[in-house]
Amino acid sequence: MEAFAIIALIGIGLLAAELLLPTGGLLAALGIAGLVVGGILALQSSDSAAEYIGGALITLAILSAVSFFYVSRKVIRSTWQLPKRAGTEEMVGGEAEARSTIDPTGQVFMRGTLWSARLADGVSPAGPGDRVTVEAVDGLTLVVRPVADVTPRSGHPIPQSEQGASE
Repeated sequence: MEAFAIIALIGIGLLAAELLLPTGGLLAALGIAGLVVGGILALQSSDSAAEYIGGALITLAILSAVSFFYVSRKVIRSTWQLPKRAGTEEMVGGEAEARSTIDPTGQVFMRGTLWSARLADGVSPAGPGDRVTVEAVDGLTLVVRPVADVTPRSGHPIPQSEQGASE
């Protein structure tokens, strides 16, 4: 197998790897460069089919570069305006399970971790096993509010037909 074919195959492999790995375009750039180098080496080869292969590899490199440019611009533009949320910021609005009585402080289990928790102002205590909603994160303490029950204080569940009307 000639050198241009090996370099071209490595370039195609790098382009394929770019589709699967979050490298930010580094593998795509190396793959495109590999195709160009493979095409140039093919044009300099003495093989009769190498002229066609060299032109095809350079054309494929140009098409890959243009495609990568437009696709990456579209992806960046669509994610540019999304809010930057990571770590504890994305916990706000999520649900957790109370692992102890929260009155006014206790512990909750959320995303595989036990957290210190305190009740939001003006809410009733939560018992172990109750579902709570995270309203804020204060350092390493979650500010929580118990999830509203569909069972009224009388102890009788609300019929399904009345639940939609009461909400």
